[in-house]
Amino acid sequence: MIYTFLILVGKVCYKLFAKVTVLGKHNIPKKGSVLIVSNHTANLDPAMLAVMLPRTINFVGKTELFKNKMISFFMKGLHVIPIRRFSLDRKGLVRIFEAIEDGKAIGFFPEGTRSGSSGLKKGNQGAAYIASKSGVSVIPVGISGTSKINSYFRFPFPFTKIVVNIGEAIHIEENYDLEMGTDIIMNKIAELLPESLRGVYKG
Repeated sequence: MIYTFLILVGKVCYKLFAKVTVLGKHNIPKKGSVLIVSNHTANLDPAMLAVMLPRTINFVGKTELFKNKMISFFMKGLHVIPIRRFSLDRKGLVRIFEAIEDGKAIGFFPEGTRSGSSGLKKGNQGAAYIASKSGVSVIPVGISGTSKINSYFRFPFPFTKIVVNIGEAIHIEENYDLEMGTDIIMNKIAELLPESLRGVYKG
């Protein structure tokens, strides 16, 4: 209920206050488990993907978001899977693998934090680990334009141009070194971004 309501609100807001172009929407499978990985430049990135992509997305979010009871209520309503960042969180991984087994779409930001307008940061190995162990397809996504919006409550005016560029599915084999798998994922994301946002994966 919360997810559906906020998606409707988001669609109205983006239609009124932003010019959003979505490329490659056909690359998102209509059903079945999939790992959607994206760069992360602003707070609004999860909302942007939830509104613009044709699937209900279960985002992986930092456990800090669940410390406040009110925020935790909304995070659960939005199907956010809590996980500790920068450490091995076995309970969080179990929740992710269970969601994959249930055929759900998982949203993941491999940088682990917002990069702003400075470009891609070094990716963490979590996405590559999940993909290699589960065999799930990885859909890379590049978002540009949201870094101009600094708050959930500050709508872009005049119209901000935002591009959501969805790439073709890639597969991370179980025998891949995790660093190599992470580089494959991050370089695919970089290819979907303007050069100014490619950061450490430029060139």
